[in-house]
Amino acid sequence: MEDIKEEIVNYLSKKKFITLATSTLNGKPLAHTIAYINKGPTLYFSTGNQSRKVKNIQENPNVAYSVYDETEYLDDIRFIQMEGIATLVSDKEESKEALKMLNQKFPSTSNLSSDPDSVIIKITPKICYFSDYIRRFGQRDKVEF
Repeated sequence: MEDIKEEIVNYLSKKKFITLATSTLNGKPLAHTIAYINKGPTLYFSTGNQSRKVKNIQENPNVAYSVYDETEYLDDIRFIQMEGIATLVSDKEESKEALKMLNQKFPSTSNLSSDPDSVIIKITPKICYFSDYIRRFGQRDKVEF
């Protein structure tokens, strides 16, 4: 299982964007395209503190996201479906480290560190489904964090 966890972390490290699903307390879903960084299996991203995703996370911290390889062939699909808990980062050192990592991966985001309306969101993973159809068509591993 540790090999699969390591493979998941490596996969996340090579990608730049996820599709994040949030929902309100009354269950209204919303999908967001997010640029992220990861520290191990934990993801971080920056967003406006008044955004719909922040409001949804404050109402309901349960989130899910997916990330995948674009391909023309069904038997070349690799993807992750992750369920987790999203929280606003309040620790200044953790926030500073996440911003530094975001700025390294996405140099155009360097202005975020001075934006007083930006917040850092952390997604702590709970359950991951990792599929790699290259190994075997329909292959899917379930990993709990």
